[in-house]
Amino acid sequence: MARMGRSAGFLLLFLLLFVAALLSQRPNAPHPLYAPGGDGPDGLLLLQEWLEEMGYRVDETGRTAFAPGPAHLLFVYPGVHPFSPEEVVRLTAWVEAGGSLALVAVDDDELSRTFDFSLMDGGIAGRLVQSQPLLPGASSVITGTNFSRRLGLPGDSKAVTLLAEEGGLARPGLAVLGMGAGWVWLLSEDFTLTNQRLTDDRSTAQVVPALLRAVPPGGQVRFDTYHLFGPAEGATGQIDSLQEWAYRTPTGWAAIFLLLLGFGYLLLQGRRLGPPLQTITQGRRREAAEFVVAMAGLQRRAGLRDSIARHQLRQLKERLGRGLGLPPDLPDGDLLAHLSSPQSGLTGEQVERLGHLLAALAANPDEATLVRLAGEAESFGVTGNRSGAGLAGKDRAVR
Repeated sequence: MARMGRSAGFLLLFLLLFVAALLSQRPNAPHPLYAPGGDGPDGLLLLQEWLEEMGYRVDETGRTAFAPGPAHLLFVYPGVHPFSPEEVVRLTAWVEAGGSLALVAVDDDELSRTFDFSLMDGGIAGRLVQSQPLLPGASSVITGTNFSRRLGLPGDSKAVTLLAEEGGLARPGLAVLGMGAGWVWLLSEDFTLTNQRLTDDRSTAQVVPALLRAVPPGGQVRFDTYHLFGPAEGATGQIDSLQEWAYRTPTGWAAIFLLLLGFGYLLLQGRRLGPPLQTITQGRRREAAEFVVAMAGLQRRAGLRDSIARHQLRQLKERLGRGLGLPPDLPDGDLLAHLSSPQSGLTGEQVERLGHLLAALAANPDEATLVRLAGEAESFGVTGNRSGAGLAGKDRAVR
């Protein structure tokens, strides 16, 4: 980087990222069946060019949303996305307002329920005949229709059968249904009008002028690609968060790219990304007295006065019983009995006061009382008679 220069280095980095972005793009998915611009056997390129040569304007609904729009004729082919009830309601209103709808080999539950038709298994009949003389521009017999799925119409159907098989079954291949000011054309697989059909079985192309009967010269013909290909990724959703904006919009992609580029620039420049971290050094060592004060404060906040009272009580018993060889865990009554003897050097008044002090410490006193009792326990025997003073002095000498 230092040899080639900073500007040249960043230009090279930009080109590498641009090439990586191009290589990482997903290839275009192949066109499914009945693609309007498809030039394969099952595409509709020939039909689209034929309509344009006749002076009609041809377009598609797109993959953002389904809307017939200002079209006069709408082709609907079998797709990967089913119709919703709301879309069928809008489609029905569009037909009743004067639009022409061509349902070509469509097997959709909502459409079949609304327009009262179904698809049946194919047959071996290689020809269809006109059941009604409603196609004057077409031959009376349409050939090249072997093994195609035909229409199923109930007995009370309002649709008029135009082309059907010969014989007892008479399964329809083409029917028309009037709705309001518009028309619904029901076509079986015999009339998919694909590139192969229009090339090999030109007889089936004779139904196209009939479909255009209600379309004015230079009118709009539209193909439904919303249900044919399915909605585009993210087309029906809306941006609800900053993350979706960054991942699903070109401006978000540009922002992420600029952010990465700026980060790389700062990294290559050796810039510090944030303040320097402070080094933690060893401070002054704690004293033992600070630990005692801290533990006392914790016990005070926790309300642990009973342990302090027991500690003062045990220290008092140890100090009084050390000269007589008495254990500190001796019961209060036994301790007072031994201290009442002449050998203890305590007067009866001191023994009585000691009994009150022991009872008060054992009664879990409050904080102020505990402080006062601790002072009395420390000073007990220091201000007594000579024997008591001697006992206290001996205790201090031992400590």
